[in-house]
Amino acid sequence: MTAGTGRSLRDLVARLLPGEGDTLDLAEAAADGDRTLDAGARFALGLDRQPFPEQTAPDALFVDHAVEMQVNALADQLRSGEMVPLLKGEAGSGKTSLLIQLMTQHAADYHFFVVRGASSLTAERTIIDMLRVLVRPVPEDLSECFRELARQLRSVVADGCPAVLVIDDADALGDEELNHLLAAHDSLKTALGGRFRILLAASSRFELRVANLQSRQLDAGRIVATAVRPMQRQRIGPYIEQRLRAAGLESELPLDDDDLDRIAEAGEGLPRAIEAAAAGLLNQRFGD
Repeated sequence: MTAGTGRSLRDLVARLLPGEGDTLDLAEAAADGDRTLDAGARFALGLDRQPFPEQTAPDALFVDHAVEMQVNALADQLRSGEMVPLLKGEAGSGKTSLLIQLMTQHAADYHFFVVRGASSLTAERTIIDMLRVLVRPVPEDLSECFRELARQLRSVVADGCPAVLVIDDADALGDEELNHLLAAHDSLKTALGGRFRILLAASSRFELRVANLQSRQLDAGRIVATAVRPMQRQRIGPYIEQRLRAAGLESELPLDDDDLDRIAEAGEGLPRAIEAAAAGLLNQRFGD
């Protein structure tokens, strides 16, 4: 533990043993979604930062065999270029973390462009933002923007590495804008000799909308869906410990098997809910 905390974990655990006043409803904590540790809990645990931040640095993300398998599966799908990959999972399931892992581990293999799906996102805005990454100023005319984007991307992919447009939370877009984006994808794929890809990340319900979308690959049934694997019980201890150590924990994990069982039940396999349940329990046990 960091020197100067003033209390040992042993003393703190003795102050509030599990089962003695430990009345927190972890299901409610998980549903509430608050993953913030209060100042008292952070002080008691010797943490110098939040262990469950909204945005986690790539080098602090949890990686195990299950994560590696999914990252490799996505990379293989992009490599072939024959299919449109769809990464599906509910909110809080870890889609964005997997995308970050993919883009970090395969940064030398692909040129990634990322947009976050939102009701305000348009194909026009996406084209302009992609072009702004490559050159400034951008033309005022949208048609010229698209032609310039194709010219710039030809130079980018000349190294043999395809360009990939990643759309996170794709289900936030309406069908019309998705179709515009897919049309742009088809045109760029042709213009770049096949060295352009699109990767969609969305909820499981998004698959029901595929029939309403138009793209050469989708029309040919060339879409492959990969579901984010739920966080199984045996992974939860290492996951929480890794996050706590990244935040500065130097002592033993302050949660026992019974705690982890309760967190697993409350979290229902969703990393975001698991973090919220863990934060709630740690705040109750070690906070002020």
